[in-house]
Amino acid sequence: MERRTLAPRPHWRQRLEAVGMLWHDAGPEAATSDAGGASQAGGDAPVPQAGEDAPVLYWAEDAAYVFSAAEQQALEQDAQAITDMVLAATEEAISGGHLAALGIPDFLEAAVRESWERDDPSVYLRLDLAYQPGGPPRLLEVNGQTPTSLLEAAVCQWQWLEDRLERGEMGGEIAPNAGQWNTIHEALGEQWAHLRAARGVQEVCFSAAWNEEDIATVTYHRELANAAGLRTAFIHLDDLGLSRESDYLLDLWPRPIEHLMWLWPFEFAWDAAAGEQLAATHTRFIEPLWKAVTSSKGLLALLHQLYPDDPRILPASLTPGTLPGPTVQKPLYSREGQNVRLPGQPATPGDYGGYPLIEQAYAELPTFFAPDGPRYPVLGVWAAGDEVCGLGIREGRGRVTDNRASFVPHWIEG
Repeated sequence: MERRTLAPRPHWRQRLEAVGMLWHDAGPEAATSDAGGASQAGGDAPVPQAGEDAPVLYWAEDAAYVFSAAEQQALEQDAQAITDMVLAATEEAISGGHLAALGIPDFLEAAVRESWERDDPSVYLRLDLAYQPGGPPRLLEVNGQTPTSLLEAAVCQWQWLEDRLERGEMGGEIAPNAGQWNTIHEALGEQWAHLRAARGVQEVCFSAAWNEEDIATVTYHRELANAAGLRTAFIHLDDLGLSRESDYLLDLWPRPIEHLMWLWPFEFAWDAAAGEQLAATHTRFIEPLWKAVTSSKGLLALLHQLYPDDPRILPASLTPGTLPGPTVQKPLYSREGQNVRLPGQPATPGDYGGYPLIEQAYAELPTFFAPDGPRYPVLGVWAAGDEVCGLGIREGRGRVTDNRASFVPHWIEG
């Protein structure tokens, strides 16, 4: 794994906008629904880094990471094993009575169990991994319900590699037979087709708040669903309706919504005034209600309990102060690196200070150097359903990966 500096493509902004990415300069808004990366990064003695507060483009056109084919194959095998462990831990959390400890409210527990027992289908998730070349990847977090940076990983970085190879701009930097760990687009298309053919899903309503990245993400999913033969519609999050006369959430007509893919965290919904409707509605969510368990950082502690000797699972505890060595503290639910406390540092600002904290062993990330300071990459491995299918990389200029972290494309040698 190496970080390379490259000359930008001509008209690269227009190229990204042509495939729907409009936030290439400023990056996702701080209120976007996904963490965009893990909440810890490299070193035993974290200190602020030079240039950390300087402006930075969200899309890193002038850099890329390169992996050997052997590295990619090992990462894929390890990431699949981690995905399998995450789903096994989710089952244990639900069947073993751990939902309250993971922050699931009492009124939602039965609905979460029913969602799991019905085997409500999942389309995607993302693992955030710390990776030191030569060692196994280590799980930092699971983005189970509302993972974004999807368009960048599935479409934009593939376009980036095709453009580079087609123009022959690389001067030998990228070999003609270079590839990318990226079948995300194809795998997601297959997953939507599976929902239609095998699970009987015929129509899906897509929903998000007015945020560029969130709308682009659900629009991308909607296009994949359309290609798979499903009927689709879009409704803004604030326009979703409730009625005492209906067992379903309603659209603007108003018609009952049987299947809803919304890019909105379940914890936001259950904290709202109508939150108990999550437990009562017959509307089926994509991602399903059981993903509230997978998205809880409390699952990290259960993973450690189930797999205490696996080097890919970091020690974690629901009781802060009980782990030896340097640790990171973070809320059961948080996003964009908010309210995270690194060793010897104050907590980052954020909106999640009211949630209970979990503790996780501090994982060191590799440090790469750019002209204006160090970079700390986190590997985001995507899964469609329960099978891993590609890689996206977010690199921070500080040791907490927040909404300022850039997306950096990659390629595989050979």
